[in-house]
Amino acid sequence: MTTPNETDFRKAMSHFATGVAVVTAKGSEGEQGATISALTSVSLDPLLLLICLNRASATYRAIAEAGVFGLSILGNDHKDVAMLFASRTADKFGSDVIERAADGTAFVRNALVKMHCELVETFQGGTHALFMACPVALELDENRPPLLYFQGQLGITL
Repeated sequence: MTTPNETDFRKAMSHFATGVAVVTAKGSEGEQGATISALTSVSLDPLLLLICLNRASATYRAIAEAGVFGLSILGNDHKDVAMLFASRTADKFGSDVIERAADGTAFVRNALVKMHCELVETFQGGTHALFMACPVALELDENRPPLLYFQGQLGITL
């Protein structure tokens, strides 16, 4: 074993296959959204999940301000959506890939899972923050495979 550096650590972590999701929130800077792969369930009693975002991102600020966010877990047919929300494109919300809940929360159309989440606690970790949240509403579509991320590539199939 060797002492890890940033490059080696990034490469090592790329070997952990993950699903891909989009988070959205509206803060003082307007509506924001980001593609994430750092998402995990935490507890069933109470229901809790955890997401991770860079503290320099506008989406981090929007979630921290709003205290709520939308979470869309992407299907394998959402690669373009994942790339859109991973970019710094000004208008991520003007396309037909977005649909709105009754309260205006943005979700990815035809996502495998859509969840309204309320922020419970925030933890700081270096350049990133961990948001622990409670899902308060959800919708499932279990008929398609997930979008996977592995070794820097989107769309790996099972």
